[in-house]
Amino acid sequence: MDKKKIKIFSTIIVAVLIIAVVFITTDYFELFGAKIEKKLSFAEIRFRTLDKETSAIVSDVGVRCFQKQNMNACTRKDSHQLGVVSVHIPVQRAVKRTLLFKKEEEIYKSIDPKINIMLLHQNYHNPTVTLMMEDIYSNKIGEQTVEMPPRHWDEPTEETDE
Repeated sequence: MDKKKIKIFSTIIVAVLIIAVVFITTDYFELFGAKIEKKLSFAEIRFRTLDKETSAIVSDVGVRCFQKQNMNACTRKDSHQLGVVSVHIPVQRAVKRTLLFKKEEEIYKSIDPKINIMLLHQNYHNPTVTLMMEDIYSNKIGEQTVEMPPRHWDEPTEETDE
């Protein structure tokens, strides 16, 4: 190759690099605009359920979650482990994106800062665990152990026969 072809080739390479750097920089500073996407994800909390008197594993435990103005605040997912209840709480996120970059992510907070999770079983009293939503959003909560007090069906009830 002669010097003229090398000069043209190097000029083209430098021009492409300059255009690429300008494009990336303008996109980073959002000069082409940015869009906000809403994403639904789930935070998971796991509970190990034990009998309060014998410390035996309790299986087939249901879940009911409630907050102010939200009586169905979670779902139960199969944990595939004996005695472990997996609770999924919906979390809505707003993600700000440009053409090339994911700029920031924000969590839409719920109205109530607390969530009450009731663990249900027909042979046990139903304990309720109250957690702060901020801890759930930040995944600070690991697996929790919950002792379930058994119901004694032979105890007299408050009903009276007349």
